[in-house]
Amino acid sequence: MKNISIQFIALSTILLSFIGCIDESIATDYATGDQIGGSETALESLANSTAAFMYSYNYFGTSSNQEFGYPAMMIIRDALTDCPYVTTNYNHFNTPWASLVDFSSGRAKQPWRYYYRMILNANNTIIAIGNPEEATEKIRRFYGNALVYRAMAYMDLMRMYEYKKTGVQSLDAEAESRGIYGLTTVIIDENFDDNNAENNPRVPFYQMYRFIMNDLNKAEKYLEGYNRNSKIRADLSVVQAYKARLWLEIATRFQKYPQDLQTQLSHEDDEELAIYDKLGITTANDCYQKAAQYARLVINKYNPLSENQWHSLTHGFNDASVNSWIFAITINSIDAVYSRVNNFYSNCVTEYSRGYSRSQYHCYRMIDKRLYDQIDENDWRKATWIDPADAGAKPTPSKYHTLLDDTEWALRDAYVGFKFRPNQGDISEDYTNALQVDFPIIRVEEMYFIEAEAKAYTDGLNSGMNALASFLNAHRYKDASYDISPENVEDFVDNYLITQKRIELWGEGLSFFDIKRRELAITRGYKGSNWISSYRYNSLPGHTPSWLNLYLPNEGEASLNHAIKLNPDPQVYDVYDLWVE
Repeated sequence: MKNISIQFIALSTILLSFIGCIDESIATDYATGDQIGGSETALESLANSTAAFMYSYNYFGTSSNQEFGYPAMMIIRDALTDCPYVTTNYNHFNTPWASLVDFSSGRAKQPWRYYYRMILNANNTIIAIGNPEEATEKIRRFYGNALVYRAMAYMDLMRMYEYKKTGVQSLDAEAESRGIYGLTTVIIDENFDDNNAENNPRVPFYQMYRFIMNDLNKAEKYLEGYNRNSKIRADLSVVQAYKARLWLEIATRFQKYPQDLQTQLSHEDDEELAIYDKLGITTANDCYQKAAQYARLVINKYNPLSENQWHSLTHGFNDASVNSWIFAITINSIDAVYSRVNNFYSNCVTEYSRGYSRSQYHCYRMIDKRLYDQIDENDWRKATWIDPADAGAKPTPSKYHTLLDDTEWALRDAYVGFKFRPNQGDISEDYTNALQVDFPIIRVEEMYFIEAEAKAYTDGLNSGMNALASFLNAHRYKDASYDISPENVEDFVDNYLITQKRIELWGEGLSFFDIKRRELAITRGYKGSNWISSYRYNSLPGHTPSWLNLYLPNEGEASLNHAIKLNPDPQVYDVYDLWVE
């Protein structure tokens, strides 16, 4: 136990240095391994710290209006992709996430620092438990949950920070000269040697894939048969959902870049990777099959949201008890409501009466016009956003579902979304009740899209089309009229399936990953665009937008860890032309 205690303190100190200039006293605020011992109660408290960090507030004290946990990460990713805002000084996710300027600023450090703090919490639990084979069944559940949260954090970091080609010659050449292609992020786990703190490079994709999959494999073992009491805790279905996500990510890479598959296979027997399970695949097709397999395992346990559940004024996208949600953040007490304005609802939910998204502050969150225009009139999801033909209308057209009166509704701009509802539909001044809400991290609907995409590659275009059409016609279209004629699999996935997925998951922070994974262009400048005129930059077709290759913070980690290689600054203002109508 003494060795565990020393490891526990050392790793805490390293990670807290790693995530920036934070008060060093924090490292001593955690219980040590000796203090915890084998106590289930103490270990449960430690394990809960990871789940609680999903909705913590003001954890670094450097940018409090962006420091409210995982929902802040969701907003950041959506601001970079599918969610325009109206011009207002109250949009605290305006720079750099929406305006695409100055990615070296303090706010640009938030994802890196947030995720590594989460990893610290998960590592602390893993270290304190020690050998799970010697632990009670309850403690093994804590261990499995810590592995899931760590896998989630590394999966997000990997996808946000790996540099993908942008088509911008100057940036891609700089990336080549720095030798960063194929590098993901740095690994700090329970096996980390603190003597390597100043020499801990970003690991290549072939190592990161095995590291994350290894965590998920172990979590699968220790969560088998676990019946959770809250969806903020991971059970077997959560592990399966993350495996479906990861296998799709891996499959896409190997399908697009067969040489990366060969690189993965050539390192299968590396001695330094022997601590991780092998992937056990030889083709991209194998990976797609596994993605479909795990997606189907999850689909068999859940049901998609109904139209009434989606548009519910009291429980719409705020209630984890619905059988669509697989993994969620749950806030069910006044004590967990930290701030009236520094939260997801203030920034994103226009019916919440005490935040920035109300008419007084005009911080409206919208859907991209081009994406909205691709929603069929027979798709009942379309009423989630205000049609420009209805904007400002009085009385409120009957097809919309809103808690606002006619006067307030008429003040909302075209394309503003009404997806997430305050708790119990509470739009009173009592924000402590309105903000006791749940947030979806994974919904079963995503698994249908993963399965359809995987089937298109393994079983052929018609199989993928039928899977997508079956889901949409059964669960989203009023008259089962969804019918498409793509030219090939690539056209189907990039221009049909991903479009529907972006509509379905709008506002949930997930489109970022698909756009970057599929190397799709982002177009903000076009006739009738609802992006702020000074933000209308278009990335290059067939390449990753430069602003989705997040810039590693040149603080703490970059100055202390001499082995790290930084991504090029996205330099959006310099490398893309501003579109002018």
